[in-house]
Amino acid sequence: ISSIGKDSLEGLQSLVDLDLSRNLISYIPDSISSNTIRYLNLNYNRISYVSNFTFFMLPRLSGLGVVGNRFTTIWRRSIFDANPYLERLDLSDNMWRCDCTDDNMLDFYEFVTLEPNKKEESYNLICNSPLNVIGQTWLEACYFTWNPTEKAGNVDNLVLFIIIMIVGLSMCLVLVNAVRHSMKRRLNSIQIQRERQVEEARDRLRQLRIRAEQEALCNAPDPRDLISPPSYDE
Repeated sequence: ISSIGKDSLEGLQSLVDLDLSRNLISYIPDSISSNTIRYLNLNYNRISYVSNFTFFMLPRLSGLGVVGNRFTTIWRRSIFDANPYLERLDLSDNMWRCDCTDDNMLDFYEFVTLEPNKKEESYNLICNSPLNVIGQTWLEACYFTWNPTEKAGNVDNLVLFIIIMIVGLSMCLVLVNAVRHSMKRRLNSIQIQRERQVEEARDRLRQLRIRAEQEALCNAPDPRDLISPPSYDE
């Protein structure tokens, strides 16, 4: 199927679920009419546009699937003004262009994802352009644009974190230098004490040597006592 007519559903009073998935449909005519249809499955077609009048004449519509189509422009919640029973929207796998500065994008995101009237999971809404947000969810791509105060808070927190890190590193450097100087003074003190002890030991050895020499001199015999008296023959 490549197209459907505006009056295609008229006269089908028992039609509740209509599955038109996996066809070649590229356009849904405005004001397609049915008073009974509740779920319309348009998944995996080639549709790229809907207007405020596309589903205007489907008053009992409660579920709509457009997975895998070619939508790029974010819809408006006014598209479903005439569908008070809408409970489910399947919007994944489309080529959504995420213009986070467009107020309509946030408005439609809240319409689709916020409780208690949640219609789609936020993780199914994926950006396909621009390049810097490809593959991100709508919320990931636009979070700080939609919540600028949190961005400012995050910037302030980042600045505070950097300041704390700088102060902490400075204190660590001061502490390391203080420990290094303390260890250096301690090593110098130990070295001086060791040199003093060595010098004192040398002094004691010199004194002991001098005392030993003096005692040796005092105890040495008189040379005259070593000469024996002349014999009788002499």
